[in-house]
Amino acid sequence: MKKSSPVTASHVNEGTALAEEDRPREVTTRRAFRAPKLTANVESSDTTEIGGLALAARFVAKLKIAQRIDKALSLLRVHRGYFESDHVLTHVYSLFTGATCIEDIAHLQHSEPVRRLLGTQHVPDPTTAGDFLRRFDAADIARLDRVGDQVHRDVWKKHYGRKKQAQVLVDLDSHVHHVYGHQKEGTDYTYKGGFGYHPLVVSIAGTQECLRIINRPGNVASAAGSAEALEEVLPLLGERFQRTVIRGDSAFADQSIFDKCEEHGAFFAVVSPMQKNFTSIADGIEERHWKPFRAKADHVPIEDREVRRQRGPDVRRERTEARGKRDLRLQEQWIAEVDYRPKRSGTTYRLIIRRQRIHEYRQGQLFDLWRYRYVLTNLPKSVSMHEAVRMTYQRCDQENIIEQLQSGVAAMKLPTGGFLANHAYLVCARFAHNLKAWLAMLALPRETMRWEWKRFRRSFVQIAARVVHSGRQTLVRFADSHRFAGQIAKGIETLQA
Repeated sequence: MKKSSPVTASHVNEGTALAEEDRPREVTTRRAFRAPKLTANVESSDTTEIGGLALAARFVAKLKIAQRIDKALSLLRVHRGYFESDHVLTHVYSLFTGATCIEDIAHLQHSEPVRRLLGTQHVPDPTTAGDFLRRFDAADIARLDRVGDQVHRDVWKKHYGRKKQAQVLVDLDSHVHHVYGHQKEGTDYTYKGGFGYHPLVVSIAGTQECLRIINRPGNVASAAGSAEALEEVLPLLGERFQRTVIRGDSAFADQSIFDKCEEHGAFFAVVSPMQKNFTSIADGIEERHWKPFRAKADHVPIEDREVRRQRGPDVRRERTEARGKRDLRLQEQWIAEVDYRPKRSGTTYRLIIRRQRIHEYRQGQLFDLWRYRYVLTNLPKSVSMHEAVRMTYQRCDQENIIEQLQSGVAAMKLPTGGFLANHAYLVCARFAHNLKAWLAMLALPRETMRWEWKRFRRSFVQIAARVVHSGRQTLVRFADSHRFAGQIAKGIETLQA
């Protein structure tokens, strides 16, 4: 696998403080913050505080994303100053730099340095942003999604090389988004009791790339549309990865998903809801077939363990015992598997059963509680029961991706009143969200791929920079006071090559 960049970024708690030799030596008895008197004025400047936007602009140019969007979409009758790509990329750049509403596009529109970064004299007005989104129909949205798939192919080819990777884990999950207005098209009552939408998110574990973000009415089932989404993304994944594993919670234990995986030679590992015959199946397994199970892999040898701080007292457990509330503590786990064929299926799968013994404390008395959890999978026997169960339950990272889609790129704002317009907005947000992972693969330290958006922006987007024209060139001069200025400059050079 090719290296993404020769440079590395500081870890969570490293590189955040001044070096010892750079600290002032003066020791005084006065307050450190003295609030000096300031004189303020306004003057013309070539400086912008979002100089890191240059990274996104160079990535778009290198992958020819604008040309691909214009080739795929035909939404404007006349191109008077703007093409389809200009409108789409306006949404993408705005979300990438931290916008939380359509009006924030004005921040790009009224900044001369930003316009120079983008190589334009004008940025589309915020008042037309919603109108442009309302021009999309379902076919246009599908075409824009396919442009994103093409970008995935190119980035993976540059990052991984020609050789296929061993495995990719794809997570399915949904998010209930409640709205405050009563006039948004496609909204409905959700299973949580509110009123809004129920988007579906298909993402890759590890890289956090979004393969699909699909808008749906609030009353649909969690798995609705998942099979159709897999029909689109499984061929894409099959080109690059030898094994594709689809994961999901019990809401995605749907036969249409299983059939789609079988059709494309993919695998699935999902939590299965309780069925009527599961209890009798578990009771019928002989005791010798139950194997001890640990949620985590075998412990690292003592000599290889990292030194960690000792945990503090468990305040919640102390309060639980003091108040005599119900307290559950997992004691032991075992797993076993049987062959199982769902009622509506003609194929036999592996049903892995996890048996848990739990100590239940109620008002100072101890009771034993037994619970069973079920995993349904078509993974080959070469994948052990332990690996299959761990793989299935490690999908919780999907919740972090959805949280970052909400707070990081404001994907779930769904700003317009049209159902398909909001779907088009989600596709633009998919591009913006994936930019972080794509940049980490091609130009930035790989570890930045999993950074939260807040940290990523403060490190690689929110940096003061002068943007000037000189000798038929656009020069971007970053402030050397920013600790990642050198890495941003190297990243742009890498994308420029």
